[in-house]
Amino acid sequence: MEAHEQPTPEEARASLEQIIASRTAAAQATRRPAWIDAGISTAAGATIALGTAGYWVAAIVVLVVGSLVFAVVLHRQARGRGQVLDQRAIGARTLRFALLYAVLFVLGQIEAPPNWQPWYSLGAGLIAAMAGYAWLRFEDRYRVRRLTAGDYDRYDLI
Repeated sequence: MEAHEQPTPEEARASLEQIIASRTAAAQATRRPAWIDAGISTAAGATIALGTAGYWVAAIVVLVVGSLVFAVVLHRQARGRGQVLDQRAIGARTLRFALLYAVLFVLGQIEAPPNWQPWYSLGAGLIAAMAGYAWLRFEDRYRVRRLTAGDYDRYDLI
């Protein structure tokens, strides 16, 4: 096809499908690995478990060490480029975080009797870890879905 010729409908459709496939492949390649989300949520769950058991110093140590370790891992991984930051993304993130925070707040406010320990602390830590993992995966899935669909303005991408 010459530069001045118009593509046929089939050629145009094939070109659009190729663009969509390329955009999907590029967005999928930026997904954060699930093991990183599992590690982050496990550290958060361990912090909640230790905190509800009354081991505040150990909980703070796990929180700080886990945060530092996964900050380094996320920095070295550096796959998740391209964050969509518009009003819709901020609203969706706020709603999902509010749900996660409500779960963590309720777990932190319940004062379990001593005979419930250590089972209450283990259960609270497990619930916190599962909620955190779900939140992280939903965040990443939302980001990839928006990037794949091209559902953003060029100034909304950071």
